[in-house]
Amino acid sequence: MKKAFTIVELLVVIVVIGILAAITIVAYTGISQKAVVASIQSDLNSASNTLKLYQVDNMAYPNSISDCPSPSTGNICLKISPGNTVSSYSANNTTSPQTYNLAIANGSNIYQITSNTQPTVLAPAPLSPVADWLATTQGNHYGNYYDLVTNSWATVTRSTPKTIYDPTTNHIYDVPAGKLGINPRSDGKPGSEAVIEEGRTNYLLNSSFSADTNSDGLSDNWTKQSTSQFIYSRNTNSSINGTVQKFRADYNSSGTQYPAFYQRSAAATFAAGDTATATIWYRNLSKSGASNVSLNLHAMNGSTDLGQISVALTVSTDGVWRKATAVYSNMPTNTISAELDIIQSQSAAGNYFEGEFAAAQIEKGAFATSYIPTTTTTITRNADVVTVPTTNWNASTGTITSVAEPGTLGRYVSWIGAANYVSLYRAAGSQIQGVIGGTPSYSASKNGTFVSTAAMSWVNGGSLYGYMDGVPSAATTGVATSALSANANVGGYAGYDYINGPMQRVVIYSSALSSSDVSTVTSAIQNGP
Repeated sequence: MKKAFTIVELLVVIVVIGILAAITIVAYTGISQKAVVASIQSDLNSASNTLKLYQVDNMAYPNSISDCPSPSTGNICLKISPGNTVSSYSANNTTSPQTYNLAIANGSNIYQITSNTQPTVLAPAPLSPVADWLATTQGNHYGNYYDLVTNSWATVTRSTPKTIYDPTTNHIYDVPAGKLGINPRSDGKPGSEAVIEEGRTNYLLNSSFSADTNSDGLSDNWTKQSTSQFIYSRNTNSSINGTVQKFRADYNSSGTQYPAFYQRSAAATFAAGDTATATIWYRNLSKSGASNVSLNLHAMNGSTDLGQISVALTVSTDGVWRKATAVYSNMPTNTISAELDIIQSQSAAGNYFEGEFAAAQIEKGAFATSYIPTTTTTITRNADVVTVPTTNWNASTGTITSVAEPGTLGRYVSWIGAANYVSLYRAAGSQIQGVIGGTPSYSASKNGTFVSTAAMSWVNGGSLYGYMDGVPSAATTGVATSALSANANVGGYAGYDYINGPMQRVVIYSSALSSSDVSTVTSAIQNGP
């Protein structure tokens, strides 16, 4: 009789093999996970050493660490292990000491290191949010919002390029279509912030002074007054963006004259009642004579001057770029165009002014937005439309928290539906308001330009609270909501206000957090990731 295994014995063997296999898989997974984390931490430590050596040699941290393979001045190329990616990088060279923040990701593993910390895990905000959107760099001063909960990117549907100015480097950077402009946080704390803006048009031609077809030193499309002697040249070195237009006007006649260079927008670009904003960047401005050198913004009808707004420029020799802005509200009857000029009223022989100028702009609106470079035609920059999925959000009850500098107007987060919406936004002045069902339900204020953590917590048809830096407002009654969208907007929504300024983080909860819980979240996120 042949011996064989019984069914029971076979089952026992199979179970044992299964247990051993499960143990092996778990052990392998754990070892693999530890290897990924070790790789990230090793890259961060290596990168930290490289960044600190760069700072010692250059007295500043680099602007970008991904300018590969041949980085330009001010940038470096960091080598990262296969499978790892730079999730975010920012530097602040205006603080003392200077700081940087670097995060590296591999799948759902994200770790960061700063100028004064060791590698630490970058985790979502406490209390289990359903979304945690963090402004994250993907290139030199551009990027997107990254959700630390689902490890996914927001959608940016701006089809035109744009620019962003970084005060830490005193330069204007190009931002490709479909990306947001990203800067280090403006309050010097770790992390980055995305600048989200409405659409605008620059009505000046050759606004970056980049073309001079007749090689006379004065850029195309720009005109000089003929009452003085002029010396002008162009220089591509150290421009804030594009080419530097150097200009000198000497008065050598009698009577009061107005040496200037200027450009007028085309006819029918402005009309009565419009508000126009003119900006220009300048540096190394000097003069003689009592009169100021000014940026003037004129309302024009052909060659007829209907009125002007004048802003004095700062005399300086420090080489720092400065931005001058003039706003003309409610332009007068018969206006058909706007004109920008740089001018000085001079009345004595030998008076002069000279300086370097760049990045000129005239746009419609009551404040200046990011610079829009033009060549032979006007250029329109589309709005930054940022959408995020509302998966697992709860229309019946929830909490929205955001870290932002409210900018000029400022809509934080809008969840729009066919009938109504849920929104946390900034109203005129410094008020932060919450909306549920379409009716403003609370407001809180904080004076001045500021980076704040604003929040609202609601129950559909029940209590609604607003918070400024964790401090609650009085409870009000929310309006019922219905038919809300599968997506929400961050920073602005077509037909509504845009933040027109920087926002660092948006955290969403699917329940109405208590005041103590909102305070906990505020403490965790307001000082950077």
